[in-house]
Amino acid sequence: MMVRYHKWMAKHGRTYKDAAEKAHRFQVFKANAIFIDRFNAEGKKYVLGTNKFADLTTHEFAAMYTGFKPVPSRAKKLPGFKYENFTQLGDDAQVDWRQQGAVTAVKNQGQCGCCWAFSAVAAIEGINQISTGQLMSLSEQQVLDCDESGGNQGCNGGFMDNAFQAVIDNGGITTEDAYPYSAAEGTCQSVQPVATISGYQDVPSGDEDALAGAVSNQPVSVGIDGTSSPFQFYQSGLMTGDGCGTTMNHAVAAIGYGTDDDGNQYWILKNSWGENWGEDGYMMLQRGTGACGISTMSSYPTA
Repeated sequence: MMVRYHKWMAKHGRTYKDAAEKAHRFQVFKANAIFIDRFNAEGKKYVLGTNKFADLTTHEFAAMYTGFKPVPSRAKKLPGFKYENFTQLGDDAQVDWRQQGAVTAVKNQGQCGCCWAFSAVAAIEGINQISTGQLMSLSEQQVLDCDESGGNQGCNGGFMDNAFQAVIDNGGITTEDAYPYSAAEGTCQSVQPVATISGYQDVPSGDEDALAGAVSNQPVSVGIDGTSSPFQFYQSGLMTGDGCGTTMNHAVAAIGYGTDDDGNQYWILKNSWGENWGEDGYMMLQRGTGACGISTMSSYPTA
């Protein structure tokens, strides 16, 4: 196990301040590796791996890398659900906004609990590309710095609807290049916006068909339970609801859905933990069972 640990440290460039910290982290790594090996031996639909989070306890991981905190929505939230009458595509339908050019590269929030900003910006990037034909990587940092609503708490958590509201209040959002990410909350800079939204709507809670209707038309921000060990160490395959709870503590973007060769329906989720988590930064999550609370709290911006 120590050899495995040293290989893992080398792969992820991990160093520790002293021998005591390294010894402590080895014990955490060992416990996680044993859990992962036992889990994978069960032959489930998905596989776990000793990824870059393997020296963190589940509690430490949740504190550093999630950060979804729902609060009441405000002014520009539009009543109703615009995709209410959308005719559902067939059971074997495939939707993948990456193939339509509406999804930017996977980003990495780092040790800042602002998944809410990445989730919201992914949805804005999507609707902006759909309405203008131009895909631009937009600035999470601007949302982090300039959300004056009081509802969002920067790296200590927030809510996508508040992020949409902040973008509206600020007259739009600029590019990531113009206002780059620093993984810490800073002072709001005045930068010319390049994309705007007019409002946002919530998807009816607990209704995966309604969520599918929305995702058929644009990438959607979704709240999820992302703090379980299987979620932390997810590597590939179709994640099922037995691997997570339904507490809303993390946020991602639903950018598509499909059906695998065995007829299992799944969501395609874009996470903000870098490309070296999951399937190049993405997850396939079981659809139709409420897995990880997927349909509890989701919303989307309107162009």
